[in-house]
Amino acid sequence: MKTPIDPEITALTPLEAGEISRLLTASRGGYVAHFHPFSFDEANVQAQLERARRDRFWGMRSGGKLVGFFMLRGFDEGYERPAFGVFIDEQFAGRGLARRALAAATQWCEEKGIKEMMLTVYPENAAARRIYEEAGFAATGHNAKNIIMTKRLRA
Repeated sequence: MKTPIDPEITALTPLEAGEISRLLTASRGGYVAHFHPFSFDEANVQAQLERARRDRFWGMRSGGKLVGFFMLRGFDEGYERPAFGVFIDEQFAGRGLARRALAAATQWCEEKGIKEMMLTVYPENAAARRIYEEAGFAATGHNAKNIIMTKRLRA
């Protein structure tokens, strides 16, 4: 098992779009294949961050380096139940960062009185499914490519 990391978590700003874009585009195709919430080019990442009003994006840093990010999206489109998404640099995978991101996003939702979270995951992504199930998410449906999972919060 790799040594766990306790990252610094901060809100992302449009000024960090280049760093996020480089993190995503530097990843092997097979590793990033299950993560495609938006186009990874810097201009699009910057536009995503600039447009966000209620949606939230956080970065995870270790030693000042961006090692991952996570988000809650859907609020800006009028949904009450946000969609969670996370991406961890492959070099830092297996160190508890996805679990830490999920815990931070869940805590934020609970503090804001949000009643439910959702996410989608590819059926073959067993490691991610295990993390989500351990955190209390359950499969509630599917779409063309993904399993839809939801978690009812205490709020």
